[in-house]
Amino acid sequence: MKSIFVLPLASIALFALSAAAVKQGCCYGMNPAKFNSVPLCRRYADVRVANENALLRNKLSKVNVDEGAKETLWKIWFNGRKKPIEKDVENVAYECSQKCESDWDEFMKSVEQKWMHFNPDMEKEYKCSVYPQALKWGVTKWIAWFHETALTCLKQDFKNWITKCGKEYHQSMRQKLNVWHKKYLDEWCKQDWKVREDRYFKNWIKMGLRGDPDYWVKLSQCNRWAARVKKEHKEWTDNLKAIENNCNDWVNWKKEKMEFYKQWLQAFTKQWITEEQWKTWTEERKQYILTKKPDTQKSATKKTATKKTTTKKTTTKKAAEKKTATKKAAAPK
Repeated sequence: MKSIFVLPLASIALFALSAAAVKQGCCYGMNPAKFNSVPLCRRYADVRVANENALLRNKLSKVNVDEGAKETLWKIWFNGRKKPIEKDVENVAYECSQKCESDWDEFMKSVEQKWMHFNPDMEKEYKCSVYPQALKWGVTKWIAWFHETALTCLKQDFKNWITKCGKEYHQSMRQKLNVWHKKYLDEWCKQDWKVREDRYFKNWIKMGLRGDPDYWVKLSQCNRWAARVKKEHKEWTDNLKAIENNCNDWVNWKKEKMEFYKQWLQAFTKQWITEEQWKTWTEERKQYILTKKPDTQKSATKKTATKKTTTKKTTTKKAAEKKTATKKAAAPK
């Protein structure tokens, strides 16, 4: 009778122990006294994950080291080109400023000559008319016109000239900077290791598989590569633009001319008004009109003669046609 009760109790005890073992994540039959510690199966999984993480960290660390070395190479190459570029740019700026300097005296003479005398093409050149309404102007009106209109036109003369010089400067500068940009492409971008790297990552972007055990390492490498290439290109182009736009020789030369022209305008305005130069304009305009009249009369006479000749030819042609028609009508049938 006792054996009948003992067997079921033993079965219940074994079942409870087995359930506890399964709940702890271990195999059947482990010592219940060790259930409070981390099971062997879990310890194995944790160790495996830890090893994988350590391996990943090691690989990513190597990626960082490689990237640091490549950035150092770029800085060495880039810094080694800065001084030669600046020197070339300064030479270009000096040559351009000297060329414009040789044209400066001629420009100033032409401007002064044009504004000290009557200009028949003023309306066409500046889109402003003076005559014939200026014939009724007094001193006050002429002075006001010069300050309001003439000075604007004179400033436009200088702006046009300095803009032309600037275009020549930037054209010469771009030619020189294009030579340096070609060196960047040939000497830096076409290095063997750069070409291999670019080709590898461009292909990996198209073909990379998530099933690759090193997918995340390669993705990190690819992102670092793309960011580095973009940074290098931006740093290079920004440097070229800054050198072109901030060349001290050219900037200083422009400032010098602008300041000189500003002072010259003040002196010229005073001279033009003091000498009442509009009187010279008006007198020269009269002479210009008188000189132009014979040409106008000749042109009108030529047109009249041409018209008469054309009329005579037409009349003669009609008379001939009429005579021919009369003969045909009189002919026997």
